Amino acid sequence: MAIGAARTMPVVGAPDGRTRSIWLTQLVLAASLLITAILVMVLQPAVFGHWNFLLGTLLIVTLTLATLTAPWSRLPASAVLAVPFADAIAIGLVSSGSDLRLGYLWAFPVMWVAMHFRTTALAIMLALIGLILLLDSAMTPGPLGALRVFVVLLTLTFIGITAHLSLRRTRSLRRLLRRQADRLTATLSRRSDQERRTMEILNGIDTGIARISEDGTVLAVNDAYARLYGLDALDPTLPAQSVEYTGLRGMPVPYSERPFSRAARGETFTDASVWLFTAEGEWRALSVTAKRLSARGDEESSILLLVHDVTALTYAQRERERFTAMASHELKHPLTVMIGNAELALELDELTPRTRERFESIVAASDRMLTMTESLVTTSRRGFSGRDEVADIDLRQILLESVASFRPTAAANDISVDVRADEALPITADGFRLRQVVDNVVSNGIKYTPRDGRVRIVGAVDGGRVVLTVADSGIGIGAEDLPRVLTPYFRTEEAKQKSGGTGLGLGISNDIVLAHGGTLEIDSEAGAGTTVTVRLPLAPAVTEGRA
Repeated sequence: MAIGAARTMPVVGAPDGRTRSIWLTQLVLAASLLITAILVMVLQPAVFGHWNFLLGTLLIVTLTLATLTAPWSRLPASAVLAVPFADAIAIGLVSSGSDLRLGYLWAFPVMWVAMHFRTTALAIMLALIGLILLLDSAMTPGPLGALRVFVVLLTLTFIGITAHLSLRRTRSLRRLLRRQADRLTATLSRRSDQERRTMEILNGIDTGIARISEDGTVLAVNDAYARLYGLDALDPTLPAQSVEYTGLRGMPVPYSERPFSRAARGETFTDASVWLFTAEGEWRALSVTAKRLSARGDEESSILLLVHDVTALTYAQRERERFTAMASHELKHPLTVMIGNAELALELDELTPRTRERFESIVAASDRMLTMTESLVTTSRRGFSGRDEVADIDLRQILLESVASFRPTAAANDISVDVRADEALPITADGFRLRQVVDNVVSNGIKYTPRDGRVRIVGAVDGGRVVLTVADSGIGIGAEDLPRVLTPYFRTEEAKQKSGGTGLGLGISNDIVLAHGGTLEIDSEAGAGTTVTVRLPLAPAVTEGRA
């Protein structure tokens, strides 16, 4: 602490840093002079009898006592200068007229002034010492008097300049270190804030997250993970209270096969399924994923364990399968009755050809509905793939059969259906699923076309693809709704007013076409009609033959 620096009011009862620094500097000088006086008294008692030596010693002792009692915390910084200048005069008295050459004691006040005050004060101090040396040289003339003045002043000047520059460098270094410390403190504060915000975000999500080191040590867990596994928030390394099972009310998962143990061994995996029996006595279905985090800087690589609670989704899936099985079972009976009665009616000889054709359409449609209901359970359990069994089929035959089944509906509404499919359309596909696509597209064209409208259907082979185009003159789709027509359950307002429906047909058709490696495109304009284009790969055998 600089002696001459301004200070705030100190704590009552304890000296501040400035006061302690003044005390220490003065006490070192006083101790050096007293030790010297004692040695003089013992070795050269005659010198101790000189008035100037005795006066200088008493003046140093008096200054020291005054320094220890002065209220430096309430005095201005310039008041401190009186002490080293008075010390310089006292040292001049002690060293005057003596062969002991005690001028080295001037180094104390010179360094005091040089280290804590400006160079102007140092110059005045050196001038005072030079004046004392000149007076002493004049009173005790000798051949070496002038040389002594020069050597002492030069030595003290070097000492003062060195002390002044050293302190300036020390102060600069101190300011630099203080700035660096402030920057490090600010950086640490920002990082602490970022870590706190990150943990707040992680604790705010429902996904359990755990970070594990390469040696299997738990580095961090969020609240969701600790809550699921019943961990101690203060020490997550303690054993978990929840137990993992292979299935609902199944067998416990062996410790070595638990997701945490696998991640601790460095394994990475996706969607590992386990059932967790929590400390609260609840069953939870979990989907666990382990990902590796790369090393950054001084941090080593680690494993991130993500735990998703999929209990609601699992129960919903089971409920969906149960409902689908029940619906399939309940639909089979009326469909069987319909098919049986229609087949009995076909055995009558008095049926007209037109009536017979309609009964055959009812049987065919009912057979397809029965096949669809039987496949509901299988599809719901394994997930919809868009295709089951593939074979080489002619899409033209499916198209003609589909159009024939919808012609009565079109005729009832005075809608003309024009079909142009002059050549075979060979593809390798699931015929049952492709019939769903054709039925959806053709029925939509007829359903949303007003009376006296027109539906034009074209099937052709274009390069290596079979292209099916269904264009109608119906209500069309607005530009703002067109991007969403393939979204499940979405229907435009015009479609809701025109006809009933669920909004699932086009989405299912698109999934089936994509599963067969094709594309389904919709081009429409409100009030001007809609064009649906289905492109499917040509059968491989036909493609090879053409090549």
